[in-house]
Parts: sequence; structure tokens; C-alpha cells
Amino acid sequence: MLKGNLLRYIGVLMLIILGSYTFVVAAGLSQNLANLVTTFTEEHKQEDLSFSTDRAISDRAGLEKEFEAIIEEYMSFDAELSDTLTLRLLSETEKLNIPAVIEGRGLLGSGEILLDPAFAEANGYPIGSQIEAADKTFAVVGFVSLPHYIYPLKNVYDILYSPHDFGVAVINREEFADIDNAASVYSVRFHDRTQSLNRQVVELREGLRAEGITVSDWIDIMNNKRARMVWASITGMKTMSVPLPAAMFLLCCLIIGIMIWRMIRYESVIIGTLYAQGYRRRELMRHYMTLPLLLAFGGGVIGSLLALPFIEPIVIAMVSYYNFPVIGIKLSVLNVLIGILTPTLFLGLSSYLVIRSELKRSPAELMKGDKQKTKVNALERAFKLERFKFSTKFKLREQFRSISRLVFLFLGVTSASVLMLFGFTLMNSFNHVFNTASDVQFEYEYAFRDLQYGEAPEGAETFNAGKFYPENNEGIEFYITGIEPDSTIVTLKDSKGNLLPNNQTNITKPLANRLGIKAGDTVTLINKEDGKAYAFHIDAVADSKIEQFIFMPIDAFNIKLGLPENSYMGLFSMNKLDIPDEALSGTKSLREASDAMDEFFGQMISMVALMTIVSSIVALIILYLVTSLIIEENRNTISLFKVFGYRRREIKSMILNSSTFVIVAGFMISIPIMAASMGTMYGYLGNMINLVLPTIISPLYVAVCFVVIMLTYQLSKLLCSKRVNEVSMSEALKAGME
Repeated sequence: MLKGNLLRYIGVLMLIILGSYTFVVAAGLSQNLANLVTTFTEEHKQEDLSFSTDRAISDRAGLEKEFEAIIEEYMSFDAELSDTLTLRLLSETEKLNIPAVIEGRGLLGSGEILLDPAFAEANGYPIGSQIEAADKTFAVVGFVSLPHYIYPLKNVYDILYSPHDFGVAVINREEFADIDNAASVYSVRFHDRTQSLNRQVVELREGLRAEGITVSDWIDIMNNKRARMVWASITGMKTMSVPLPAAMFLLCCLIIGIMIWRMIRYESVIIGTLYAQGYRRRELMRHYMTLPLLLAFGGGVIGSLLALPFIEPIVIAMVSYYNFPVIGIKLSVLNVLIGILTPTLFLGLSSYLVIRSELKRSPAELMKGDKQKTKVNALERAFKLERFKFSTKFKLREQFRSISRLVFLFLGVTSASVLMLFGFTLMNSFNHVFNTASDVQFEYEYAFRDLQYGEAPEGAETFNAGKFYPENNEGIEFYITGIEPDSTIVTLKDSKGNLLPNNQTNITKPLANRLGIKAGDTVTLINKEDGKAYAFHIDAVADSKIEQFIFMPIDAFNIKLGLPENSYMGLFSMNKLDIPDEALSGTKSLREASDAMDEFFGQMISMVALMTIVSSIVALIILYLVTSLIIEENRNTISLFKVFGYRRREIKSMILNSSTFVIVAGFMISIPIMAASMGTMYGYLGNMINLVLPTIISPLYVAVCFVVIMLTYQLSKLLCSKRVNEVSMSEALKAGME
């Protein structure tokens, strides 16, 4: 049985191997990352929030007792190593955000430093080397991971980072004694892990305000991309670990069912004879079930075991992008069993149903052979094939006469196309986000620690901002920004491309869609700073692609929130401004974002290339399986064509090209399926890290994917053309004699 169609069964085996491999790798990767990150953040006490104050907190123990929390102070200073490179020096902590030394040793004395490993590798600072920062020379004694810098962004509102531009390091607190303008930051972790974080945060903030303490740079962990970005990756892997293997296994069920059904139909006379001689149904069932179970079990074992050695290297590769210690990789026996038993169950059940339906027929029916070969089904009648010329009619009939084979081909091509388009569209969406002109056109953005007053420097514009979330939905967080009414840096347009005035309240389209509001609505939003509700009347929706903001005049913003007149907390500027570092809580430079984008897209291109190769292999296997089935089912027809004098080229055209329209249809339907899938994934990503990504489908990439699919189709036909040539004219005569 195996020798009869060896290549066909090898193709099925490869699909099963790929499905089991994908499941075990994706599940193992997501589980290990989740366990490692959870262990790291719990054992090293990741903060729930951080903030700066205008003066030191005198009664920290009293606040800890009142709000049932741990509060620890640490020092921070951004050392400029060059015009393009910044190293953030942090003091070593003992209670929260405890550093984890992942290589080398911990700090023992003065003049020592622990570096972020990605920064050290990118800039050439191995253990034992010297680094100059903040007018001091430090010896690199080890590499460190920090719970609040798992994804080491310079600013929490950034998306990407580059270790060639920014890194973090840990030094002894005593080193900050002679570092001017170092900032003092407080970390907080609440004991009660079940209460609403926002509620506890508001209560703590009110308590600080009651003590006369003014806070700034308030960042809670749920909206801190430094901590949340890794969870978005983990969740994405968990999500992908199910549908892709399931699709592979279902395709295998279809093709195995077709092949077993054909085999039983072909051997029906023999089966009927064996029935008549006294063989029982369960003996024949056991005989025909051996093949699919062997393929399913063998493929599951090979795929699952092949995946195990790859889990650790992939986890290590992920850690190079995120920064947390790898204390041990666990290989799950349960995942291996699922990878083996799932295809066995899928294929075993589908094969059993097919075999059982055929073996239910009586011995007399079986001995008559297959009499349903020329039966016209409803699909064939609906298309009224008589109106087409012979070659077209033949190709269509070849597909319609085997609905199961048609479904297998259609779903297979659609699945492979979705996978291929997914990678290209993901890359194009990110490319669109990072290269599309923002609604806020600036070169530099400066955020101050404390409120500023007066007019902006020349070439800059003032803004004020606050974080808000809708009532009963703490997971959606965004900024409401007060801007100058005559701003030339903030340029909002409506759906027709007309400029919107900045002296009214405008909401960007992605945020409006997310909140379900439109122009003319009044929406109630909760201010994260004081927990109070504020009503905003929306005047217009800006046709933005990516931004999530509400913009309003800065004077109206200050009045609404009760802020002093002519106050502001940040500047948009087209030029670099001379502002003391101690006055700033953060800066944003478009040049640094550009460097991070270049590195990100280098990794993205590699991922897209891998997805394209995998989807091409899947498509090739499916197309080869279907094409070889068509040839096998039409051996007598091919032989008759040769007897009637048809040329080889004409025969190949009718036999091998009969799947073309199904392939084109499968590819076309994959486009909306992929778009819907990405929309769902982007929506979930937005909830995880508060980021909206548009699904941007590039006609160029669609054309590239279509060309790849069609080239794969041509390759499958080339592999099968030899089998067409091997069919002799005598086969038709033999069939007639039988």
C-alpha cells in the first residue's frame, strides 16, 4: 500500500510533521516565556507603578502601612555617552525591581557597573571592560535584567528601541552622591493583588496630595510597554499554537479520507470476495486503518520530537530582544503527547468514518465494483457545462466530480495563501505605521517633570496632557492633549482632506472607532490622575490612521482639569532645545525612532521570508497531492487521449491545468480571511499594549504572493508531468477487457 503511492504518502507525512512541530514549538515557547517572565517578575518584585515627586517622601513607612504597599526610592540618571548613545544609570534596589545578574557577578564596591546585555553586545562592552559615564569610569562586572525594563524603552510611549541608541545599567547608590541632576524615582507594589489597580493608584495619589506632595512621571504597570510588550508576544504565540496545526491536521484528514476512499473503491471487488469467503468487517477495518494510523502516529512522533531541540534556541533568541533571565527551559511531556495524539485522533476518526461507510455495503454490491464514477452532482449541473468548449468542460468536470478533493485543494491553497499574506501584510502594516506622517509634526518632544508657565521658546509649541480611560473599561488608556489653537505642528484633517481647526475638540479616527463615538457626541472619561469623571463634547473626527488622541485647545484643557492658566507640561519643537536634563522627565527624537525601525524591520524581513518558505512548501505538498490524485483517477482517460491522437502538450494542459481556477479562487478568498484575522489580532494587541495597528494590504505584496503561489503550482505540475507521460495507450484497452 505504501509503495503504490510513496510520494503521496510522504507529502501527507510532511504535513503532519509540520503541524505537530508548529504546535509543540509554539506551545513550548509561549509556556516557557510565560513561566520565565512570571517567575522573574514575582521573585524580583516587579513594581505596580512608579512616579517622581517634587520633594522627598518623609513618612514612607506610614504610607506603606496606610495603603498596604511596598514603596522604595531609587536614583536615575541619563548619561550621554555620545551624541547618539544614552545609558540610563539606575541605583541598585533591595525591595522592588531587584536586579537579576544573568552573567558575571553582582556589585561589590564602588566603580562597578552591571549592563543591559543587549546594550553591551551592541556597543562592545564585554565583562571586564571599562565604560565611561557621568564623568566616571566603571568596570563592567556583569550583565543584568530588571523587572521594570524587560523591554528597555527609553520612554514608555515609544514602541521600538535600539540598543545602539539606548541601554540601562545598575550602579551602587553611593555613586549618585556626586552626580548632579540625578532624578529620584519611587516604585510601588501593592500587597493586595486582587483589587483594581486603578482604584488603589487613585487612593495612593490622593494620599500623596494630602501630604502636599506633587507627583510627576506617573506610570502604572498595565500601561507600561517596558513590561507589557513581552506579554503581547507570549499571547500571540499561544494564539498561533492552535489554528495553524489544526488546519494542517484537518487538511491531512481530507486527503487521507480521499485516498482511503479511492483505495477501497478500487479494491471493492477484492473486498467483496473476501466478505464472501468469510472475512469479518472488523478484520478489513483493521487492515485499512493501519495506514492512516501509521502515518498520523509516525508524523506526530517525528514532528513533536523534532521540535524539542528547537525550543531552547528560540527562547534564547527571544530573550535577546527582551531582557530577563533564563533559569531553565522546561520541555512539556503533555505538549508532546498532544502533538502525537491529536493527528492520530483526527486522522483515525476521519479514516474510520470513511472506511466504515464503504464497508457497510453488501458483498454483492462491492463485487460489482464502482458504479458511481460518472454520476453528475448538483454542482456540476448548476454550472451547465454544456455551454463550454470541450477542454474547459473537461477541466471543470474533473474538479466537480470529486467534491472532497475540490474542498481539500481549495482549503489548502487558501491556508497557504493566508499564511504567506499574513507575513507580508504584518510587515506592511508596521511599515505604514512608522512611515506614515503623524498628525503631530515635530522633530523633538520634551516632557517636563513639573508644570511650566509662560510662552514657549522660539520654534516650539506648548502642550498639556492627561491620561484618561472610558467608564467601566480600564483597559483602554489614551491621552487627551491640550494644544495651542493656532498650532502648526498638530495638523488634523477630516475624511475629505480638509484641515480641522485646533480651537475645537477633535478625536482621531482609530480612537473614535475603539470607543464607538462620533462627531457631536459627548463622552464621559475618567482621569487616571484624580479618578474623577469629565465630560468632553467631540466636535470632529480626524482622519488619522494610527494615532489615539483627543486634541483640544490648551486653555480649555487647563480650565476643564483645574490647572493654572498659561501652564503646560511639554513642548513640541522642530529644533533641539537647550533644556536642563533635571527639568525633563523624558524626550523623544524622531532620529532615534528611525534607528529602532531599521533594526526592527531587519528582524521582520527574516520572519516574513521564513513564513513565505513554509507556506510555499505547504502549497507545493497540497498541489502535488491533488495533481497526482487527478492523474491517478484519469489514467484510463489519459490513455484514451493518447489512442485518439492527442499530443502530450494538450493532454497535460487538460489534466494538469484543471486546478487553475480553484487555486485562483482559493487565493482570492484568502485576502479577506487574512484581513479579518489580522483585524482580530490587532484588536487584541491593542488591548494588551494600548496600540492601534491598521491592516494595510499592499497590492504589490498581494501580487508577489500570487506569483509565488502560481510558481509553486507550476513546480507541482512539473513534478507530476512525468507520471502523465508514463501512462501507456494499452491501459485503456486493458480496462475495456476487464
